[in-house]
Amino acid sequence: MADAFIKIYRKMLEWEWYDDPNTCRVWIHCLLRANWKACKWHGIEIEPGQFITSLPSLAEETGLTINQVRTALEHLKSTGEITSKAQAKCRVITINAWTDYQGDHRQERRQSTGRSQDDHRQTTADKEYKEEKEEKEVKEVKNIYGEYHHVRLTESEWDKLCNEYGNAATHEAITFLDEYIEMKGYKAKSHYLALRKWVFDAVKERKSRQNPQGNVFEDWANA
Repeated sequence: MADAFIKIYRKMLEWEWYDDPNTCRVWIHCLLRANWKACKWHGIEIEPGQFITSLPSLAEETGLTINQVRTALEHLKSTGEITSKAQAKCRVITINAWTDYQGDHRQERRQSTGRSQDDHRQTTADKEYKEEKEEKEVKEVKNIYGEYHHVRLTESEWDKLCNEYGNAATHEAITFLDEYIEMKGYKAKSHYLALRKWVFDAVKERKSRQNPQGNVFEDWANA
């Protein structure tokens, strides 16, 4: 296949025979000559990564002498790049790690395409999650209220309280809770729920007693 290709890795620059021109030339030629699929020639089974040749053929194809080709092949065999088996009228050369240089490119492209699509879907999902999280965080930002800066409410919580109890009553309740936290060290996971559960009632009771300095804090501390 004239349009087929092989894979050459940059680590080849560190290969021990890279600085040997003849060995390097023969090695690349073997990679290019190797069959990419199984076939049969004169009754000989040729597997992917193998090819039929001879020393004279290799010499002619590479422009080297037969002795130079023979030496290069010995180098490649000594370091495990190839195995070479002589036949009656030919030689079968096998690239030992053929799949590293060739493999099924169609399968690789399918896998690569699948990975690209998966990566795209994952990236999109991550982006949507991040945007949703950021949006949620923005919505859940709590503002600080009160003279002592103890009461924390989101804007939506503030709006709900004002709509239900009125602005003035909400301000009074927040002031009450802020002072109560300052004096008693009161803690609550949700100041919004605390306001609704007991603070507005505590403010009303304090007003009904007409004694803002009374013991209403003590009463509601035990509520």
